[in-house]
Amino acid sequence: MSKRLAEWTRAAVVRILLWLWVALAMVPLVWMVTTSFKPSGYAQTIPPTWIFAPTLEHYRDVLTGASATPFAPLLLHSLIVALLATVVGLALGLTAAYALARVQFIGKKFLAMWILSTLMFPPVVSVIPVFILAGRLGLIDRYITLIIPYVAFNLPLVIWTLRSSIRQIPQEIEDAALVDGASRFEVIWRIVLPLAAPGIATAGILSMLLSWNEFLFALTLTRSAVKTAPVGISEFTGMFGTQWGSLTAGATTIVAPVVLMALVLRRRLIEGLTLGAVK
Repeated sequence: MSKRLAEWTRAAVVRILLWLWVALAMVPLVWMVTTSFKPSGYAQTIPPTWIFAPTLEHYRDVLTGASATPFAPLLLHSLIVALLATVVGLALGLTAAYALARVQFIGKKFLAMWILSTLMFPPVVSVIPVFILAGRLGLIDRYITLIIPYVAFNLPLVIWTLRSSIRQIPQEIEDAALVDGASRFEVIWRIVLPLAAPGIATAGILSMLLSWNEFLFALTLTRSAVKTAPVGISEFTGMFGTQWGSLTAGATTIVAPVVLMALVLRRRLIEGLTLGAVK
């Protein structure tokens, strides 16, 4: 009984500490959401005001452009860039991952490790070269100027996630399909894609989130035609101060789709990340 009581106490303490850590990590998010609903003048009160009449004036100002650039087009630009970057990245990453998982060729292990090593490459190093190249080609403030860098930097993560998923599929299933007369494309389309769905979903979600939240390239390579939502957030801070209500409302509109996507697809995300972990 004493041993069981000690184990129960230890588990309870660990759980309490974890919940405290989660509550501490949620403080900035809670502050951001509550500030976005506070009337003007309540955001900078010390101590913070927690009891107030909620208002949607900041969301109205942000979406209609009363305080800065209208935010709705910026959200649309972010969605277009993130979706296209994710689709292109998955298309390229799936073929590369299948080759690394199934095809035998010289230098296969070296190539796989080299792709993995590119994850350590800091994107900030390539901002100036990409900006100069895009300027000379006349591609500043174009969708393609953002999509190509996003695909390039997300591709290693996509390839390794899909490679791990494909390697969990038994080789015998594909061999049987090839013996029955299926082409390599039919094997990928009818067998690999359905069985690797958790990994594809995980790679797609991660690529979508990274592209949606990216700020540095969007700030450098856009002006107004394809400006994204993270860049629009910076307009609420100027030489005369920070519009905290509009800033937190804009930030909430950016974070809300990410949180909603994570909650809806969390099972697929966890399944894809842990696929093959036990094995």
